[in-house]
Amino acid sequence: MKHIVLGSIFALYPLIVFLGLKWVEPTYIALVLAVLAGVRYYHTKTPLNIPFVKVAGLVAVALLLFSVVANSALLLKLYPVVMSLSFFIIFVYSLIKPPAVITLIAGARDKLTVNSVAYTKKVTFVWSVFFVINASISLVTVFLSDDVWALYNGLISYVLMGVLFAGEWIVRKQFKKNDQSDYIT
Repeated sequence: MKHIVLGSIFALYPLIVFLGLKWVEPTYIALVLAVLAGVRYYHTKTPLNIPFVKVAGLVAVALLLFSVVANSALLLKLYPVVMSLSFFIIFVYSLIKPPAVITLIAGARDKLTVNSVAYTKKVTFVWSVFFVINASISLVTVFLSDDVWALYNGLISYVLMGVLFAGEWIVRKQFKKNDQSDYIT
């Protein structure tokens, strides 16, 4: 249950920062979020032995603690950039040092075929591209109005992730239907 609550808080991060900055100093928002990020980090188990997941959590905590000290709204607004770049690094690293992240996730649920491993590598690459583009757009929004930042990072980026996920799900269903290759033992 605590994972759902903490996950929801960080999914609502842009809204929390956007509304919080209207009433309190950035340092107080950052302090609360740093404590919550620390709790989240402490309770995070590295799923499927994916490298750097814990490092990404430490980077998030460090950024928020630096925001506390600097009392900086700008640093608070960099959090989505840092998270997208962290996922980009994790996914790209898994392409360089297989198995790919999506291969690990798919393999935890289903038995994989030779072709499905190649497919999941391609999906990992697509997500890597998404994360670097998302980080770039998020970075641009940091320097725009708070409204634009909150709209992109709190809504549009999630919609884009949902569209990519749904599109991949449709392609995956068709792929599985046509995959005749042997299962990996």
